[in-house]
Amino acid sequence: MKGDAEDGAPGSKGRYKIRQFKAGDAEDLAEVFRAAVHGIASRYYSPEQINAWCPGAPPAETIGQKLSDGRAVWVAIGENDTPVAFIDLESDGHIDMLFCHPRAAGQGVAAALYVRLETVALRQGLKLLYVEASEAARGFFERQGFAVDRRRVFERRGVKIHNYRMVKILD
Repeated sequence: MKGDAEDGAPGSKGRYKIRQFKAGDAEDLAEVFRAAVHGIASRYYSPEQINAWCPGAPPAETIGQKLSDGRAVWVAIGENDTPVAFIDLESDGHIDMLFCHPRAAGQGVAAALYVRLETVALRQGLKLLYVEASEAARGFFERQGFAVDRRRVFERRGVKIHNYRMVKILD
């Protein structure tokens, strides 16, 4: 996308760069996903829920196919061009994935990714963003101006898990 050149992540003291997803990122992003669920979300969900959600890193091919389906995806990279976080935006304003490796959490990386996403969403004329946020991500999205629409309970691998449908009206 025009205007999405690599740049420093605001608030992260220049330690991370944001760029668009590349097919070669899939393996690293699968590990970011696993590490985020097991290292961050595990503070909010039981071990049974965590293992139902993410028993291990998903196959890189699965992540690569999902993130190459036409959605916009941004990746925060750290030292040695290693991905540490990522976010996606589907054409209808749905944010399906925002995951940050625990070693990069709390450093402004997720917020920088979100700012990039919202800037593009506004440029595309989207009026609404929505997400199904985990318990771990709920506070982050509230700080970005999202409101809880409802709590959702669903099953994954026979285990009940909850998250929150959250929405944000864009001005």
